Amino acid sequence: MRNRTFAGIAALAAAGALLVLPAVPAGAAVSATPVLTVGTTPVAVGDSLSANLVSGTFATMYNPGTTTGVKCSVSTIGGSVNSNPTATGSATASGPVNVLTFSGCTSNVVGVSGVNSLTMSNLPYTLSISDSAGFPVTLTGSIQAVVNLKTLAGNALCTYSSPTGTLNGNATNTPPQINMVNQGFTKLSGPSICFASINFSASYGPVTDTTLGGAVTVN
Repeated sequence: MRNRTFAGIAALAAAGALLVLPAVPAGAAVSATPVLTVGTTPVAVGDSLSANLVSGTFATMYNPGTTTGVKCSVSTIGGSVNSNPTATGSATASGPVNVLTFSGCTSNVVGVSGVNSLTMSNLPYTLSISDSAGFPVTLTGSIQAVVNLKTLAGNALCTYSSPTGTLNGNATNTPPQINMVNQGFTKLSGPSICFASINFSASYGPVTDTTLGGAVTVN
């Protein structure tokens, strides 16, 4: 009698344990989608990313509130991935930007006959992409732009910096690109033909994982 009672209690305990176990299909795995993917493939730490200007657009450095300044038809941003955590709605992927170049630049400033070059100093910078609402993008570092202008009086070197050390923007998936609009720089040095401040705007895309091959999506 005692053995049958113990057997019954054991059976009830086993049944109770089964009731609290989640119903997970055989072979199912828990999904952990990272912030950045190419299709369904995670972007790996160490992968190289690159993007050119969105077709038909310009990178611009204009006197604030105007369309006067410098615009460039060619620009490339590139770097690598240092971190790509699981997307949580507040996670951030980041990595160094060691390429930020400009060419095909022209100017409509009175007294300027051409643009010899526009270069960025103090690379690398750090690019961060968050999976929070709007996919915020932040470029940080000792960000400086050097504009070499051809003027009637000779060459003029205008040096600008980001006063906050950050340029802010956002990423989109449709289309897959990064946008920065009216990000402020102030003049560090240069003659009077250099504006006291400029606003930088550019859209880069598609952002491509050149290691995997394919456009990058933010999750």
